[in-house]
Amino acid sequence: MLAEERQQEILKYIRRQKALTVQEIVSLFSVSEATARRDLLSLQASGFVNRVHGGATWREGCGAYDADWEDLQQKYAYHMEAKRRIARFAAAQIGDADFVYLDAGSTVEQMADFLSGSKASFVTNSLPLAQKLAHFGRDVLILPGRIKEKTAAIVGSEMRDMLRRYHFTKGFFGANGISLQAGCTTPDAEEGDCKMAALQHCRYKSVLADCSKFGLASHITFADLAEVSIITAQEAEHFDFTPFQQITEVHIV
Repeated sequence: MLAEERQQEILKYIRRQKALTVQEIVSLFSVSEATARRDLLSLQASGFVNRVHGGATWREGCGAYDADWEDLQQKYAYHMEAKRRIARFAAAQIGDADFVYLDAGSTVEQMADFLSGSKASFVTNSLPLAQKLAHFGRDVLILPGRIKEKTAAIVGSEMRDMLRRYHFTKGFFGANGISLQAGCTTPDAEEGDCKMAALQHCRYKSVLADCSKFGLASHITFADLAEVSIITAQEAEHFDFTPFQQITEVHIV
């Protein structure tokens, strides 16, 4: 097992049990005490755990979200205040002359509420987002393809082929997890392919994520951290974004 995979599993144990000892890590993963301590130090740097004598405890206030949950209704229930702040800041970055790609996702979808007066043009693979923008009378195109039932996102080869025609000034993307090693990730390979295709056609690319996504990695990487800027919100008092800021531009709102 790779170090990052092991650390993600350790994080799941700590999140579930609220605490884990070094000796429990040694027993569960058949590693040395030195390796277990290094893993806990890495997780502490991500902001999700507190190191204590003999182990670590879960840091409350951030990270209740599971990186592999995909149901859009579930996502609406978590960190909505932070998502709204993130979306407001992201929408403010759009000028009337911009041609914008808006990815599917609960945080990106919130941007629509702050774009009612925008004269920019939009392309999206999100059914709910397209409906909101159309309701406000915005210039919006929705991409062709297959609709994913859980996330209301459009995916597939038709979508990827259509994206080749476009050259966006700005793109805003959602993510299920953001980690130092894996970058920006999603659990679905097909959706990951579509995100990568859209990223290639955006001049400026931003990933919108509340702090529960940091330090977690899902199955598919769609962007390295150095490729994108990140817009997030400071929800946990002691959450440390410094390791991520050393790799990419992070806007904390």
